[in-house]
Amino acid sequence: MRDSLKKRFKSLIEPHKVHQKLGDLLEFLEDVIVLILLLLLFLLSIYALYDIYLGLTQEKVKVYDLIPKFIYLFILIELFRLTIVYLKERRIDTSLIVKTTLIAVLREIIIKAPHFKPLDYVGIGFLTLILALMYYVPKYIFVSEAEFELKKKPSGIKTKRVVKTRKKE
Repeated sequence: MRDSLKKRFKSLIEPHKVHQKLGDLLEFLEDVIVLILLLLLFLLSIYALYDIYLGLTQEKVKVYDLIPKFIYLFILIELFRLTIVYLKERRIDTSLIVKTTLIAVLREIIIKAPHFKPLDYVGIGFLTLILALMYYVPKYIFVSEAEFELKKKPSGIKTKRVVKTRKKE
């Protein structure tokens, strides 16, 4: 019995098994954190809907006051979608993050535009331009990584070159 316990203990502490079990545990904890985040986003969305409802039922409602609330709800929806994509694919969709950031920046522009100074408009324009480039350049200009393959170095050249390959059918 003592030998079987010793063998079992040794099999548990083998490096690849320890790493596998630790990785599984950390992945489980990550899933728990993401699920809690999803629940909080859902609750925030419900509260935002309730806030919009309260705003609509007031007698003297200004549309200008409701627009930021609607945009806030759209931001929450985009974050919800981002979290769901992460759970399904185990990757962070940077284009979705950039779109959500653009929506958030536009919301702040709508809310605070009357109080901006001329230099603030330059900064917001520059930020919007950078975010737009971050969204469009990788999506429409660069070719996806799946279509690239590293080739052997040609003789005499000391750097690797990247060559676009054709898809095999």
